[in-house]
Amino acid sequence: MSGARAQIRSLVLSGDTFDQPTAELRELQLEAAREAFTAHRERIPLLRTRAEETGVGEVTALDDLVPLLFSHTSYKSYPVSLITAGRWDRLLRWYTTVSTVEPGEVDIDGVRDIDEWTERITAAGHRPYITSGTSGKVSFLNCAASDLSFLHDILEHLTCWPDPLPPKPTRRGYLLAPASGPMRSIDGFRWHAEVFARPGETRLLTDEPLRVSELMSSALLRRRIAEGTATPQEISSYETASEAREAEMDAAVGAIVDDIAAHRDEPLLIAGMNNQQFALIQALRARGVPDGGLHPDTLVLSGGGNKGRALPEDYQRQFAAFYDGVRRVRSYGMTELQGSCLACEKGHYHVPPWVIPLVLDQQGETLLNPEHGVVEGRFAFLDVSLEGRWGGLISGDRVFVDFSPCDCGRPGPAVLPDIQRYGDLGGDDKITCAATLDSYVRGMIHG
Repeated sequence: MSGARAQIRSLVLSGDTFDQPTAELRELQLEAAREAFTAHRERIPLLRTRAEETGVGEVTALDDLVPLLFSHTSYKSYPVSLITAGRWDRLLRWYTTVSTVEPGEVDIDGVRDIDEWTERITAAGHRPYITSGTSGKVSFLNCAASDLSFLHDILEHLTCWPDPLPPKPTRRGYLLAPASGPMRSIDGFRWHAEVFARPGETRLLTDEPLRVSELMSSALLRRRIAEGTATPQEISSYETASEAREAEMDAAVGAIVDDIAAHRDEPLLIAGMNNQQFALIQALRARGVPDGGLHPDTLVLSGGGNKGRALPEDYQRQFAAFYDGVRRVRSYGMTELQGSCLACEKGHYHVPPWVIPLVLDQQGETLLNPEHGVVEGRFAFLDVSLEGRWGGLISGDRVFVDFSPCDCGRPGPAVLPDIQRYGDLGGDDKITCAATLDSYVRGMIHG
């Protein structure tokens, strides 16, 4: 990578990542957007077809990006039958339509399941991060090797921005996660442990890897149970396995809780998704650990939002109370972004310079970005740092973005804390619902 995109990437090491002058940064971002579009259009067939259908031949302004944005469901637009039938060649062909992976790069000979398929792509120098869902499908978000390196640079140099931590392994680590698996959160937690935890002093929730096949089969069965199509035997087996798994996880969490309580006067690293963090906090309180009772140099990582309202409305307040006085990563983001929008002293989430925020109307069709001031709309973006896939995406989040200078003294734009959900753009992906493009994808898979 060279040119404006490389220049923007280098800002992560600059020491003033979020302090770039607005006018100069916007000019640099637009040039980086041109570079990203030119590079990815040649390598990603779905983007090339999208550009041809919408008549966008070049990027001259941010409005040109809107017709080129993907929805997150672009990355799970494959037929699930390809996985259940073991058609790994056709699944790979689909993957090459939404990423920079070339079919000849990946050896799929002898692949037995979806876990081996993802491992083969990783072995070819890419990383297919997955995001789980309730439909039985997962999204596959491709990262190139340079994307992973850039992610590591972000966590090493910007963790706890605006007062970033020095990269020193001084903590006892606790990762509420599997030992491995193709999820960005798992890699991120592990990388944080490598940078900030003492060698050999990190405990895991389980030593077993996350298996994509189990994640998908479980989601499919839960969906069938909800629809009333699962057999009594399937339901019974599922309940038995769930109870056993829950007991196993309860024991693992209990051991971690005991260990944290015993070492709470030491600097710790505690990493986990929000639902896991909430359960951990309740268990530590039950063990007599008071709010604000951990070592002040403890580092806490959490995330995952509150989809489905699995957590109480005041869970963030409870997090803040229990972890009072420790170092917490406060951010707004998603797997589709490289890094996150990090919170300043005023609690506003500053958009990193390699991400161009694109605030759209609720239908995801019209750009609303103002020169100055606050605008409400659907959050979309172009991440110009990505090499493994096209970084233009429309989310389901309703946000308020302030394009004026922040009260903290830094330039905008910044996402304000009141973040809610619009939901997805209809029943199908905005990209693949067009008949001609849907036919194109099917043709790539079956042709």
